[in-house]
Amino acid sequence: MDDTGSMLLAFVVASGLGAVIGLERQLHRHDTEDVSAGVRTYSLFGLWGAATGFFADVYGTAAFAVGAAAFAALIISSYVMFALGTKDWGTTTEFASLGAFAIGVLVWNDQVIVAAGVAVGIAALLRAKRWLHGLTDKFSDADVRAVLQFAVLTAVVLPLLPDQDYGPFAAFNPRRVWLMVVFVAAIGLAGYVALRLRGERGLAVTGLLGGLISSTAVTLGFSKISKDQPRLQTALVAGIIAASGLMHARVLVEAFVFAPDMALKLAVPLVVLFVLVEGTAVYWWTRPFETTAGNSGIQLKNPVTIKSALQFAALYAAVIFVAKVLIERASEAALSVVGAVSGINDVDAITLAMADEVRRQGLDPTVAAQAVLAAVIVNTLVKAGMAFVLGSKALGRSVAVTLIPAATLGVGSWFLL
Repeated sequence: MDDTGSMLLAFVVASGLGAVIGLERQLHRHDTEDVSAGVRTYSLFGLWGAATGFFADVYGTAAFAVGAAAFAALIISSYVMFALGTKDWGTTTEFASLGAFAIGVLVWNDQVIVAAGVAVGIAALLRAKRWLHGLTDKFSDADVRAVLQFAVLTAVVLPLLPDQDYGPFAAFNPRRVWLMVVFVAAIGLAGYVALRLRGERGLAVTGLLGGLISSTAVTLGFSKISKDQPRLQTALVAGIIAASGLMHARVLVEAFVFAPDMALKLAVPLVVLFVLVEGTAVYWWTRPFETTAGNSGIQLKNPVTIKSALQFAALYAAVIFVAKVLIERASEAALSVVGAVSGINDVDAITLAMADEVRRQGLDPTVAAQAVLAAVIVNTLVKAGMAFVLGSKALGRSVAVTLIPAATLGVGSWFLL
């Protein structure tokens, strides 16, 4: 900066942004009777950062090193003295101080927008302490451990896996298989996190969110509850139907992400089924029903675990292999048989497998869509049967009245594709 006005403005802005962080620290001090620094101190920290940038421009890099080292020495000595007196060895305030210093340096280097974003972000993060602590209380150590393990395996393993076809019929591509695992796990994790944040106070909401993880698991869990707690039947029916309807949306999203041509073939039947099923869920949802104040009884485990990832990878690879064998040795029409068998347990594997065949091997999108729709039909019938056999008679009838017509409509759509 060359002119005096710009220099003064930089010092003022740096001081003001430091004060944003200091304001949060001062509010925190009032809440906790802490003796940490406040608005004035953090304003000076921001000013110190800008001054260090000024000295670097005038006297070179060595001057910046001296200014930064002096600031670090101040923070470290203050931290040690405070910690020895209070036995509190937390470092949040010290890192916030370093942030204020860095903001001053950014402002001096004409990065005002970045500096402002950092200042607001730091202040918001500091203020969110109680909320973040409450958030972490909703997740168990096993949840955190499983997610971290999967994140490490994904970040480390995925880039190392070869993007090359192996095995008979060139059916196995390690990187592509693992990429599908990551995609499905991300969908399941989104539903699981939403469920844990929302809690289990509403069975209908639990069912809807559970549909992002496994509508089959929701049906199984809620059906069992219905025999023991018939008073919750209306909420349980709403939850099962909501989860089943969400399956159609999940399949369509997966198809659009990896094979838009196939997704366009599926769009009309899946959207119609989604509207029909979710519309029925809304009907049950709006009826008077009791909600649970505690645990809903459904056992939805964290879907992001190494075991579940490997299981899905094996299932996906198996579906891809069988599909390639049928294409090479039988006919493409036989893929609907693979879809129907796959749909007994899962619809994600066949959806992603068919999408991959359409995108990479040029499979007819209509044939692929028929295979996926066959899986959806069978999976819908399986859930209807599960509710009828495992649940109370009233719940079984209510669920069947919705899911069986939906499956029938799906059969009609299959012939029209």
